[in-house]
Amino acid sequence: MGQWATYVAALAAAPVTAQAPATTSAVAPDPAAALSGMVAADRAFAAAAEGALLPDAIGAMLAADAIMPARGDKPFLRSRDEIIAYLRSNPAAGHARIGWFPVRGGIAADGRHGFTAGYVIVTQPDGATQPGKYLAYWGRTAGGWRALAYKRAPRPGGVVGTEFRALGMPKADAWQSEGGAGALASLLAAERAFAAKAQVVGVGPAFAEYGHADAINMGAGAAFTEGAAAIAAGFDPEAQPGQAIDWAPDFGIVAASGDLGISFGRIVPKRRPPELAADAPLPASPFFTIWHRDTPAGPWRYIAE
Repeated sequence: MGQWATYVAALAAAPVTAQAPATTSAVAPDPAAALSGMVAADRAFAAAAEGALLPDAIGAMLAADAIMPARGDKPFLRSRDEIIAYLRSNPAAGHARIGWFPVRGGIAADGRHGFTAGYVIVTQPDGATQPGKYLAYWGRTAGGWRALAYKRAPRPGGVVGTEFRALGMPKADAWQSEGGAGALASLLAAERAFAAKAQVVGVGPAFAEYGHADAINMGAGAAFTEGAAAIAAGFDPEAQPGQAIDWAPDFGIVAASGDLGISFGRIVPKRRPPELAADAPLPASPFFTIWHRDTPAGPWRYIAE
């Protein structure tokens, strides 16, 4: 908790950059300023979460139509109200409190979509704590920055960095005209090609090929795994192609500028768990992946998941 207290103190003293005005251009006047405004919004929601219960703290940052992966019969919750109700019904979340801080993030060329990734501490009523990680995909709404998609996962204890670093910053000269036409279709096609390649060469090599140089993964360690090569190395090199997992996107969201987007889908194991009945469907796990491309003609590469 010492590291957490240090961060909170630093946050209180950190400058907050005002959000850039709305623009209809394919390129924001200053993408870096737009990123600063989005990160400031994330930090402001975190500061306001002090004293609030976890469902209300998370709910405050969500757009009305926000999406969150969930356990159970419904793989994706599709509104702020659904997400809050789900969290309130969860014994580990309903009466807990949460604090968080962003350490990574990126912005679309139009300055109206972006993402943040960071660390959380969930505190139960009895004082027990659980560290975790989060990933949020943001959009500029009439009410300011709100999370369009959100997920959180526990992590093992350990010291993590608190410094923020930008990922995949857009090259403004590459996005001077509208780049969004067909962008969603091409993003979803990239997700399908990614999954298909994994069935041929293996999951690890596919993650290496389809990852952006700045890619991060929530992973199993205390910190985010950074870089496509390191993410790929986290998969079992002995696993045979096509025998581990398969996946496909169901739907997605893309920035109007066409350089940043998010796919939502389900992962299915290729091997039937021994405890699962022979006639039962294979269990599917919901996921979302954030994608980025450097130019309108360039390939989509995952940048955060």
